[in-house]
Amino acid sequence: MRRPWIWLGFLALLVALAQALSLDLRPYLVRVLEGKEVYEENPVAVKPGDVLEWRLVAENRSQGALRQVALVIPVPKETHYLDGSAKPLTLSGSTIRPEFSFDGGRTYGFPPLKKRVRVVENGKEVEKEMEVKPEEYTHVRWLVPELPKGAKVQVSVRTVVK
Repeated sequence: MRRPWIWLGFLALLVALAQALSLDLRPYLVRVLEGKEVYEENPVAVKPGDVLEWRLVAENRSQGALRQVALVIPVPKETHYLDGSAKPLTLSGSTIRPEFSFDGGRTYGFPPLKKRVRVVENGKEVEKEMEVKPEEYTHVRWLVPELPKGAKVQVSVRTVVK
């Protein structure tokens, strides 16, 4: 027996959450002019070696606090993550460290990340654990335990165009 009201309730919940949390992700081209960094918002063209700063602004527009808010910035495939550019977020006296993914955002962890690979040694295939390079990261996430009503936060990462 189908229960369409369950799906309608779920859809209403998703719409309410979308209205409760405003997310704005924008790229900025980072240039150094006369020893100072300048930023070009939404650059039209980039070239290999250019540095892009991705800024995500999140605002809680709900009537109360939001819990377990995941702020995620994907690393575009045409770029690689610039090691050390994702900084911890300080909110309400707490420090939230960024977590990283190398598998398309399925799993996250704190560096150093490890992966298992199969290699051939002395004619035998063996499985080894290897450290994931920051250039292999696909996503960066800050998991905010509680975002107070009306709070607005910004996180950012830098990537280098391949």
